[in-house]
Amino acid sequence: MKERIVGEVTTRNKPHAVRIAESGSYTYVGYATVGSSESAEVWQIRRINNTGSGFTIEWADGDTNFDNNWSQRGSLSYS
Repeated sequence: MKERIVGEVTTRNKPHAVRIAESGSYTYVGYATVGSSESAEVWQIRRINNTGSGFTIEWADGDTNFDNNWSQRGSLSYS
């Protein structure tokens, strides 16, 4: 799995760390408060699925909550 740390972005007036990882037909994008551990359950993770015709964006646990573990992104459920 290729992984890139791309810096940080500001959302809702808070800076967030950003992680991007590619695995097969999936690209994972994670956001968390700057300084968060990748193994803490404080990440919002989306998965970009390009396995069909076009792209689909899916969310870990089917929601946009900041309650996922970036280190476990490949084993989470997405919808």
